[in-house]
Amino acid sequence: MKTILLISNEVFHYRQKVYNYFYHRFRQDGYDFRVLSNKFQDVGYKCEFSRYEYPIKCRIYIKMIREIRPDYVIVFLHLKDRIMLPVIRYCRLHHIPVIFWNIGINAQTPNAVLKNALFHHIHNLCDALITYTPETRKYFSKKNQKKLFVAYNTLNLTDVNKQDFPSKEEIKRKYGIKEDKVILYISRMMPYKKADLLMKCFADADNVAVVMVGPGFSEKQKAIVAAHKNLYYLGEKYGREAGEIYKIGDIFSTPGHIGLAVTEAMFWGLPIVLLKGRHAPEAYYIKNGITGYFAEDEEEFKTYVLDLLNEDERRQQMSAASLEVYDKEIDIERMYQGFKDAVHYCQKKKSS
Repeated sequence: MKTILLISNEVFHYRQKVYNYFYHRFRQDGYDFRVLSNKFQDVGYKCEFSRYEYPIKCRIYIKMIREIRPDYVIVFLHLKDRIMLPVIRYCRLHHIPVIFWNIGINAQTPNAVLKNALFHHIHNLCDALITYTPETRKYFSKKNQKKLFVAYNTLNLTDVNKQDFPSKEEIKRKYGIKEDKVILYISRMMPYKKADLLMKCFADADNVAVVMVGPGFSEKQKAIVAAHKNLYYLGEKYGREAGEIYKIGDIFSTPGHIGLAVTEAMFWGLPIVLLKGRHAPEAYYIKNGITGYFAEDEEEFKTYVLDLLNEDERRQQMSAASLEVYDKEIDIERMYQGFKDAVHYCQKKKSS
C-alpha cells in the first residue's frame, strides 16, 4: 500500500473529520493517508488516520519524511511556515511527488507582487496543485493549469443524521430562546466578520432571535447581549451541539466574511445573507437570489434578512435550493475526488 503524507500547520477540528473521511476513502483506493502537523485542535474528535505532532522545524519535518518514506507528499502550509520550500526541495531531490494544496495566493493580499511571485515559484516546483473552487483557478498561471485540480472545499458531515436531533422547540427551550424566527451566526468572533452588525440591526426586533456561537466573544459584546432580550451568545459549540444550533436557524449570516460555515449552513438548508465584500472561496457556493443574498450595504442587508424572515414561502424555496446545491456541489466526496485526481496525476507522471 502506497503512503500519502499531508504536511499541515495546525489541524483544526473540522479538518480532522475531513481527514478521517480521506483516510477511509484512500484506503479503499489502495493508499495509507497520514498527517504531520505542529498541532491538532482537541475538541474530542477521534483521529482515525495516523498522525504525527511535532513543532514546525525544517530539521524535524525532513527527518519525519525520511522515516515515514511517503510515496506522495501533500503540502498544506502558509508562506510564513518557512519549512515549505525546504520540504518541497527535499521531496524533489528524493523523487517524492509533492502536491501543493491552497487557494493559490494569499487572498487577503491579492496584489502583493513579491508574495505572488513566491507562490508562483512554489506552484512551478510542485508536481501537482489542488485548489478550492473553480473560481480560485485564476490564481494559478496558465502553464500550471494542466496539473491543477479542484477539490471542492467542504466539511465532512457524513456522520450527521438530521433526524437524530431533538425538535426545534426542544432545542430552543434548552437554550432559553423564546422567539419564533432565528438568525444564526456560527463562527469565530473576528471583527471583520461583523457580529456587531447583526446585534445593531436586529436588537429588540419583534419575535426575532439573533443566536451567536463561536470563540472570541468580547466582554463588550457580552454586555450588549445582556442588554437585549432577543440576543443570545451560546459560547463555543462543536459536533452534535453545533448541529443542534444549526437546526433551529431560519437564516445564516456572518455578514462581513464567510468561509467554511457556508457548507454547514447549506447542509441544514439555511438561506445565507451577507454583505458584498471579500469572502473566503467557499462563498462560491452561494447563488445570489437563489440560496441567499449579497447585500450592497447595511440597509439592504437588514431589508433582505427581515423580508426573508417574514416571507415563509420564499425562505422555504431558498432552503430547498440550498439543500440541492449542497448535494450537487459541496458533498465531501467531491472534495476527495480532487485529491485522488491529483495523486493519480502524479502517479501517472512518475511511471511515464
